[in-house]
Amino acid sequence: MESNKARIIKANHLLQNKVGLGPVDPQKVEKSQKLIDDNTVDFKPMAQIYLDELDAAIILAKSSRGKDEDVIQSLIEPVMQLKANGQMFDYGLVSKLAKIMLDFLEAIRKLDKDVIDIIEAHHTTIKAIVNNEMSGDGGEFGREVTNEIAEACKRYFTKRGQKSTATDSGDAYFVG
Repeated sequence: MESNKARIIKANHLLQNKVGLGPVDPQKVEKSQKLIDDNTVDFKPMAQIYLDELDAAIILAKSSRGKDEDVIQSLIEPVMQLKANGQMFDYGLVSKLAKIMLDFLEAIRKLDKDVIDIIEAHHTTIKAIVNNEMSGDGGEFGREVTNEIAEACKRYFTKRGQKSTATDSGDAYFVG
């Protein structure tokens, strides 16, 4: 059985030389933050690329072609990009929902109809958020939709006698 324990990998000397040692120069941090704050890039076209990739991965999952682990990985990659870029472009709700889905996908080992249904609901929700340009955390709607997706994932694992938790903040941790 595959271990879910985290491994610590020390950076090799080449990477250390590129990054350097010691604290990061506060002026560089300030400059980087200013670039992020002043960013005018439209998240919608970028998100659409990842949503299209996720849609293609869902179609692949439904087709039952390919090994489950490969298909799961093809689902994980666009979700990971949505998580990272959503936060960077002030789409916190997209990022939060993607985190829940990422935790879910990393915990499952076998694809079935219920997994695909949950992923499709997630995809549809994020697509609606992006299309309606709902930046930020989504307020009350954001809390409700976050809880619904987290609870759907939790029910999936509970139904199979596996452990999962969903916190009040919508953070979800799943053990497949």
